[in-house]
Amino acid sequence: MTTAAIAHTTDLSGADVAAFHHAAALAAASGVRLVTVHGNAGAAEAASLPDAAPLSARWNRPIDHRRICHECCDDVADTLIDAVRSIDPQLLVVGTHARHGLTALLAGSVAEAVARNVAVPTLIVPNHVRGFVDPSTGAIDLRRLLVPAGTDDEAERGKAAARALAALAGVHAEIEVLHVASGNVVAAILARARSDQACAIVMTTHAHDGLGDVLLGSRTEHVIRDAMCPVLSVPLPKAT
Repeated sequence: MTTAAIAHTTDLSGADVAAFHHAAALAAASGVRLVTVHGNAGAAEAASLPDAAPLSARWNRPIDHRRICHECCDDVADTLIDAVRSIDPQLLVVGTHARHGLTALLAGSVAEAVARNVAVPTLIVPNHVRGFVDPSTGAIDLRRLLVPAGTDDEAERGKAAARALAALAGVHAEIEVLHVASGNVVAAILARARSDQACAIVMTTHAHDGLGDVLLGSRTEHVIRDAMCPVLSVPLPKAT
């Protein structure tokens, strides 16, 4: 029987500490095991990965935490994707530098690459935002979640993912669906998230749909790069 888990990836830079706080707080709230993984390093490096024990002591809440290093592929994103698939978590939590422009095109984003190639929802926490977790207490604030959607099916899947996130956190959340039919969709989403003080944006995504998306980034990725709150990326099933 597979143990329920939240997976968390780290680049060991220390810049993605907000993502670790979110993963640890959700694990503490739900009692689900937290598995932190780092790609393309030997097993001995696992001891250098972020450790939930100090947070558990500070928050006075138990956290079942496992730290692993995984090696399989030359590309670190492919390595992390392989690790996440082997863990089979109910949620993946990643941090991102939220790069823009030429830097984003040349350097890419490991977090975004992993998110669009796994079958589970991915909570993407920009490194520069605090998010919905209080790092001093581990308290989770998810009182308002924004679900942008183009179709009724996307809206239903987004709402289901939002409810699942709130349930994992053990909190009640007000869920707002935003339909944007035309115009600058990304700008409309970001504006509503700011005006409504959304704690997170829940984006259903088909990942990359064509060459334009590969070069410029998907709509979800554009939201991630400018959002002032975490974004839950929810993969939609592939069309048959």
